Order: sequence, then C-alpha cells, then structure tokens
Amino acid sequence: MNRPAAGWEPAGGDDVVLGIDAGGSRTRVRATRHGEVIYEGAGGPGNPLTADLETVHASYLAALGGCPLPAHVAACVSGAGSESRRAQITDLLAGRFPGADVLVVPDYVAAFLAAPAGTDVCVVAGTGSVVCSEAADGTYPVSGGRGWILGDHGSATRLGRAALEQFVTDPASVNPPFAVAVESEFGDSDWRLVVSAVNSARNPAPLLARAAPLLTAAAESKLRWAVDRLDAEMTALAATAAAHIERHLSGAAELSVALSGGVWSSPLARSSLTAALEQRCRCRVHVTRSSLEPVEGAVRLAARMRS
Repeated sequence: MNRPAAGWEPAGGDDVVLGIDAGGSRTRVRATRHGEVIYEGAGGPGNPLTADLETVHASYLAALGGCPLPAHVAACVSGAGSESRRAQITDLLAGRFPGADVLVVPDYVAAFLAAPAGTDVCVVAGTGSVVCSEAADGTYPVSGGRGWILGDHGSATRLGRAALEQFVTDPASVNPPFAVAVESEFGDSDWRLVVSAVNSARNPAPLLARAAPLLTAAAESKLRWAVDRLDAEMTALAATAAAHIERHLSGAAELSVALSGGVWSSPLARSSLTAALEQRCRCRVHVTRSSLEPVEGAVRLAARMRS
C-alpha cells in the first residue's frame, strides 16, 4: 500500500528526490527530503522487456499515486538496457512529474549503490539475475541477465522453473508442504493445470519467480533433487560472477561480494553460491548479504543528481 510518511507535503519541492526500483515482479518507490523518507509506494511489474506497456504504466502510476513532486528522479529499471526502453520510462516519468530532472538506468545500479561500503562486486538475484561492479569511470559493467529462457541463472524465475519442472515431471517426488503450496498458488495440485497456467501466462516470469521458495524450502528439507537443482543454478551464477571478476577486476588478491535480491533470503542459496564462488574465483572472496533494499540505492542516485 502506498503511504506518505509523517511530515508529507503534497507540493514537493527542490529538495525532494525520488528513487524508483522497478523489477520483473514489483515496482518500489521512495521519496526523501533532506534524507528523511516522506513517501513510499509500490506497484506491479515494471520491466518493459517482459511486461506490456499498459502493465508497466499501471505499475508506475500505482506506485506513484500520492507522491509529492520531486526535483530529481532516478529510476533503476530491469529491462532498461536499451536506449528505446529507457526513453519509454523517461517519457512516462516526465509526464507524471513535469519539470523534474529524470534519469533512467538499469536496475542493477540501484542494487550496487545500496550494497555495503567497499563492495567490489554485486550479485543480484531477484526475478532475474546479473553480476555488476563499478568501473573507475563511474560506469557499471554487467554480466549475465539475458532473461530466464536464455540466462538469469540463480534467479527466482529459474529456481521456480526448476521446482515446477520437477513437480510436473514427477509429482510424487515432492513433499506434502510443496504440494500444498502448489495448490495454494495455482488453485489445484493437478500437474496438468500447472502446465496450462504457466504456458498460458501473459508474463510467465513473475509466476515462476513466486515458486522459487518451493525449491529452496525443499532443499532445506534435504530432498536430493532440490539440493541438486539449487546447486546447479548457483554454480552457473557463480561461473558468471567468476568470469565477470576475471574480465573486470583481474589481479585483485581479494574482493568483497555483496548479494542483493529476494533469492538470498534463503540461507542455503547463499551458502551454495558462496561455495561455488570460492571454487571458481582465483582470488579470495568475502561474501555478504546487502542489508539495504535496492530502492535505497535508487534514492542515493537521485540525491547525487543534485550536485
């Protein structure tokens, strides 16, 4: 639910900055004045690559429903790697906030800016997944991504896909809590209905991503198939991270790696990725989970725009 914080003033002002973190499942916004939060809101999918323009517009407008007029807007958007998609979001926000200074960048920038101080590499695993770092010239080299069909290893979409693939292939192999969760999500535990729901979904990624906890919970319960599938995804994501480090940070003796995104709420996902990184990286890695939400990174980027 969107809500203004205490002290909210609808008129906004030159000292109001707005950060937006838009992903494949959810759009988060936060406005601040002098570092104090004055508005927060949320909407649906904000990725212009995986959701249709009508859905994206509705998501942003829902999230920004009562937001005061900001002077600077930084939107960190999944699927906004191309100039044309950034232009779509820029036009949308410029129409919502006439006169505001608007910057649209990929969503991984928000994750990196919200990471702990001293972070060298950020491994983002939400609906999708990417690996990013910050170059000396202030740009953000990135590896991975490419969507859940051809990439996004270790993402919630891929984990959910693995869980449901196991279920529709061998329903008897899952434990009772898994079957109950499937019935809760799909309205029935008949594997045929699950197949139909996924294949007919207008945008399958968020639907698959919601099934990710089924895989991590099954792995926590030590079901062999779940552990194997989770480890396979994390090994692939670690390979992407190791290649990124070799390409952009080679020669470092040790590096700090921050984990950002909902996938990392699973301790087993974190430990699996960490073990795979330690095996693949030539340097020593220190892995931590980001404590701040990416939307805070977007706010920090918007604050930078004032200078």
